[in-house]
Amino acid sequence: MDVQALWQRVREVWEAIFPHYEPVMGRLGREYGLDGPSWGILLAALTFEPETTSTARLQVRTPYTAAALYQARLEALTEKGHLIEVGSGEYRLTGVARRMLLRAIEEMRDRMAQADPLPPADSARLAGLLGRLARAALETPPPPEPWSIRLSWKLMPPETPPLPYAEQAISCLNAYRDDAHLAAWRPSGLSATALEALTLLWRGQADSLETLSSRLAYRGHPPVVYAEALAELRSHGWLEGPDEAPRMTAAGCAFREQVEADTDRYFFAPWSSLGNSEQEEMGRLLSRLRDGLQGGPA
Repeated sequence: MDVQALWQRVREVWEAIFPHYEPVMGRLGREYGLDGPSWGILLAALTFEPETTSTARLQVRTPYTAAALYQARLEALTEKGHLIEVGSGEYRLTGVARRMLLRAIEEMRDRMAQADPLPPADSARLAGLLGRLARAALETPPPPEPWSIRLSWKLMPPETPPLPYAEQAISCLNAYRDDAHLAAWRPSGLSATALEALTLLWRGQADSLETLSSRLAYRGHPPVVYAEALAELRSHGWLEGPDEAPRMTAAGCAFREQVEADTDRYFFAPWSSLGNSEQEEMGRLLSRLRDGLQGGPA
């Protein structure tokens, strides 16, 4: 089976699992005053242990977000009693927050197990295949450096019940995809904001500095940062035209296409650990799981 199509099926399953455990996040979020980004930071803090959490560590996997925004979120979580500052800009989970997170993870995984539409043997088989794939990615020599997947692997549960194990294996693969993408563009020396600006232009999701800044406002950067990013792209010869109507050059398109190709090359290298028949089997099981989770026949 084509690995691109198989990866798309994996992502569809991940999306189909989410509604089954999201109510737990919603309830605890209301109880503890947590939004989506807050959950992300607290879960990251759990995986960083025994190291501390800091803006610099959060930016390793997501360098596109402004350091000031991360710092503001860390300070807000500290004010709410979820984090404690143990050094300048260095934070740890409080005992209450850590217990809450572990309880939340347990409850979410209970919901997943209850929602599993596959027969036990089929579910265990799929979980085993996904787990093997995630482990192969973890153990593949660099590039990429397995920074994000190593952290995600810390949260792997027991293999039984199988659906929570499969879900965390998929989370590990998503982390490895991030590792692969970082390895694909970082050697260019391009800033993270310039790379993301180039990506949106390449995908046709922005056609001016104004639309670019608007679409990326959630990153916490002011428009001037993206104006600087466009100037950086022009200095490489990858962009031309004014901020009001920037155009990618042929060289810019070629660079961004190469980043995508290198990302795929790094990311899919471990997938050869599964034979063709196993990939086909995994594809069939993923389709049945996706359809069953969405309310169709499994």
